[in-house]
Amino acid sequence: MRPIAYLFLAAINLLVAATSIAAAETRPHYGGTLRVMLQSAPTALELPVNATPAEYWDLARTLSLIGDSLVRLDAQDRPLPGLAVSWESDPSSHHWQFTLRHGVKFQDASAASPAAIAQILGPLHPDWNVRAAADSISIDSETPAPALLAELALPRNLILKRNTNGIPVGTGAFIVAGWQPGKLLKLAASEQSWAGRPFVDAVEIEFGKSLRDQAIALELDKTDVIETAPQGASVAQRHNASSSSSLSLPVELLALVFFANSNAQEPRLREALALAIDRKPIQSVLLKSAGEPTASILPNWMTGYSAVFSAQSNPQRARALIAGSRQPALNLSYDPRDPQAQLIAERIALNARDVGITVQVSLSGTADIRLVRIVLPSPDPATSLREAARQMGMPQSSFPMTASGDSLDNLYQAERSLLAGYFVIPLFHLPMATATSARVRNWTHDPLGEWSVPGFSTSDGRTDVLANVWLADSLRETSSR
Repeated sequence: MRPIAYLFLAAINLLVAATSIAAAETRPHYGGTLRVMLQSAPTALELPVNATPAEYWDLARTLSLIGDSLVRLDAQDRPLPGLAVSWESDPSSHHWQFTLRHGVKFQDASAASPAAIAQILGPLHPDWNVRAAADSISIDSETPAPALLAELALPRNLILKRNTNGIPVGTGAFIVAGWQPGKLLKLAASEQSWAGRPFVDAVEIEFGKSLRDQAIALELDKTDVIETAPQGASVAQRHNASSSSSLSLPVELLALVFFANSNAQEPRLREALALAIDRKPIQSVLLKSAGEPTASILPNWMTGYSAVFSAQSNPQRARALIAGSRQPALNLSYDPRDPQAQLIAERIALNARDVGITVQVSLSGTADIRLVRIVLPSPDPATSLREAARQMGMPQSSFPMTASGDSLDNLYQAERSLLAGYFVIPLFHLPMATATSARVRNWTHDPLGEWSVPGFSTSDGRTDVLANVWLADSLRETSSR
């Protein structure tokens, strides 16, 4: 054979080999450990009643890997099957019936029977009457419950039981394999998951890592998935060109909330402060254009009407409101764990001073106002409005709450009643951001910030948490820790 023929065959072989390697690199496969870092440092694998936003999102996403809820909601507020495959209610919404998925088992091999699920869900809601039947459960309440599906989709209603060590046992894609409170959680892929085995063998979650520590670890290839501030998502990607970042829809509210015993008892003073705040410079400089300036509690993607509440500053009107009256100095507190909180609070104090209001930013003494982040946990606007009111410490009996699926006018009136008197001053709606390393493939950030992958679904269309994520061959590793 001529030398040129040998060269031709060699070139063909190299091309075939390269093509095979490239195909293997893009073809999903099983194996490896996904390394995750989170901010909070929980001492128990359960959602605290008064969780901070970081605690809420970290534990909600972690627990969703272990357990399932009866139903889920997508970003359009449409219910999707979970452990329940169908449901119906009577016209008054007092009685609901849920048909359950057949053959589902908990990770301890016990059946996720109607009786077992009712035994878990009932104690979570003493005001419900939860009863089991042959293949279903029913939920009855004395008051109408038109928003029941949205309630059941919240992370606090994940179907989880506890073993003798208090470790959650669910029906999800991953099983707890090791737990060091506040430090490390090891999860193993469940071979018996009703939705199918995930591609990765394991997930290791390191807790208590600051955003800065997470960013450094990603740059040094010591982790695969990190949280990042929305304004830092693009920065993280510039530092590590092989990483990628994604943003959710705005699911948090940054707001000023007045304490009940605040020195700002005069409504005109609170309104003047609201009018004094110039949100645009704060967004462009301190938030680096992340988020959306707002004067509403609910974001526009939920309601479509947030622009009705004007977020424009009006210092002239603010000065006129308090002209001729002596105003007390107000103490403004903030969360020191929030990297941007102090700078934002100081900018608000400068805006206030420009119209004649004295605001002192301090973490000591008695606070009159607090700068807080509020979790908007549901795509259902009525549910998020109710949860936001609870987090802000507002008595929910003091305003007419709308129901899920009720008219936008009723929802708007309910929100207006919460904003009346300026006891809360909304500032920004903020998304959540996630960054991933180059070896993570098929990671898709859910619009709601959940760890779900739209590309993978069961026959009923349910998307499973992290089920479609796989690790590239060249960097794949198994856990050695």
